[in-house]
Amino acid sequence: MSPDSSKGLATVVPTGAAPDDKAATDFVARFGGVFEHSPWVAETALAAHSAIAFADIPTLHGGMCAAVRAAGRDRQLALLRAHPDLAGKLAVAGGLTADSASEQAGAGLDRCTPEEFARLQVLNDSYTEKFGFPFIIAVRGLTRADILDAFEHRIHNTPEQEFETALAQVERIALLRLQQMGPAPGRTLMDRLDAFAAISAEPDALTRLFLTPEHRAAADRLMAWMAEAGMAARIDAAGNVVGRYEGTRPGLPALLIGSHIDTVRNAGKYDGNLGVLAGVAAVAELHRRGERLPFAVEVVGFGDEEGVRFPVTLTGSRALAGRFDPAALDAVDADGIGYADALRAFGGDPDAIASAARDPADILAYVEAHIEQGPVLEAESLGVGVVTGINGASRYRVKVGGTAGHAGTVPMSLRRDALAGAAEMILSVERRAQAIPDLVATVGRIEAKPGAVNVIPGGTVFTIDIRSPDDTVRLSAMEAIADDFAAIAARRALAFSIEKTHDAPATACAPALIDQLSAAVERCGLPPRRLPSGAGHDAMAVASLCPVGMLFTRCRGGISHNPAESITVEDADLTVRVILDFIRHLRR
Repeated sequence: MSPDSSKGLATVVPTGAAPDDKAATDFVARFGGVFEHSPWVAETALAAHSAIAFADIPTLHGGMCAAVRAAGRDRQLALLRAHPDLAGKLAVAGGLTADSASEQAGAGLDRCTPEEFARLQVLNDSYTEKFGFPFIIAVRGLTRADILDAFEHRIHNTPEQEFETALAQVERIALLRLQQMGPAPGRTLMDRLDAFAAISAEPDALTRLFLTPEHRAAADRLMAWMAEAGMAARIDAAGNVVGRYEGTRPGLPALLIGSHIDTVRNAGKYDGNLGVLAGVAAVAELHRRGERLPFAVEVVGFGDEEGVRFPVTLTGSRALAGRFDPAALDAVDADGIGYADALRAFGGDPDAIASAARDPADILAYVEAHIEQGPVLEAESLGVGVVTGINGASRYRVKVGGTAGHAGTVPMSLRRDALAGAAEMILSVERRAQAIPDLVATVGRIEAKPGAVNVIPGGTVFTIDIRSPDDTVRLSAMEAIADDFAAIAARRALAFSIEKTHDAPATACAPALIDQLSAAVERCGLPPRRLPSGAGHDAMAVASLCPVGMLFTRCRGGISHNPAESITVEDADLTVRVILDFIRHLRR
């Protein structure tokens, strides 16, 4: 292997070569600070295994950790004592190393309130007195509250427990520092997402609907970037953009990575687009190193996930999975343009859509990266999460019948108020959903009739949207909700009916892919948070073809389908690194 900055961190040298004196000096100079004020770790690791100078990040980190673990108690204690207090005297005096200063500032420790600062000083003193070394925690991704909580908890550990915990935290800090020293594909990815967002039907908003000229322009740009990343790119008969990076020999089965490149009107930059361009970025890193795997990698940009232009959706991913409904070709948009005509003008072929279907024997799995579209990762200060499944969803229309009457003349005890009954029913929906993990239920619309300020409502209509990653849980919850409604209606002498208007089964992500994505997240230095997806994705359609997995990226405020969508460069970079690590470690 001939490492460079994409996977290894040292100078390119011939495979198997040992570092000369200068290379060894350069290695220690570069990595001597990864373990705080302890260049001996790099020196020892290099002396024990000279090829480590040219290794990838996991191997380099493993070798340095092995040096620490073999060093003995006294040297390990000295390593722990080399770390500064959190928000301590060195920080106040500006005496931290650049890494420590950046890490503490990133966690907001330079912006402590007077109360937080005072509490930290008390904890620092108490901890050091008890254990003989400063409190050490990998602060990246944590808030001040997280750090204080950990401090309050760990100070009650035994000395042996805390010595081991502190060493583990030192190793985690080292891994995060090594990753920071590597390449930053996130910056390139963010630049491309900005450029991609400029391809829009509106000058001041991102609107890119399926099979429009803007969609075609985006497809052309995507294919150009795919070609730069070493892929052969094409548009299939269904309008999907497909880029293929061959494995160690042509024709091997492929891992699919993808998402969609169409948008809602006045969209954000990252919904769909992030997953496609992050896949391209990961393949670009493989190409830059000349890495070929025992399988091909294909990146797919689907064009009809949002279903905004035509009254159909997921047609691209359904076509790829061999589940395209020919009736979609008869759909017409608001301007009277037919789906088939639009597809033909785009460069697809409505008469050959069957050719877009893939043979399951040729596909290993499908993995989709996507912004979370929810607040969980942000609330837990995590950059990425591993999706366990896409929620099944049911929608209902509920009608409640009572008796309209004069607001001033009908006594409260004699009323059959449809709106009051509906209100009690709505609260029962909330109560049921709150009691069941991962179940969500929403009443999004309500209408009272006749709708006059001085008339008791005689009729009410409201909607329910109920979702869960487990279909049995969802359907059982709805049965319980219906029983609640019946009891409420009987007690209030009301009539009611429930009509199902939509039903989509849950899509489970493959356990093996969940585990492998989780392992990739861990190797990138973060705890793997697993969570369901409440929104639908192309993975739902592709699941009929092959196993599917999903990776979520944190989005500010959980906002999606909105120009306010926002992710950070660091999280974009983390997303690419996790995908790349997952690809490299994929077990077939």
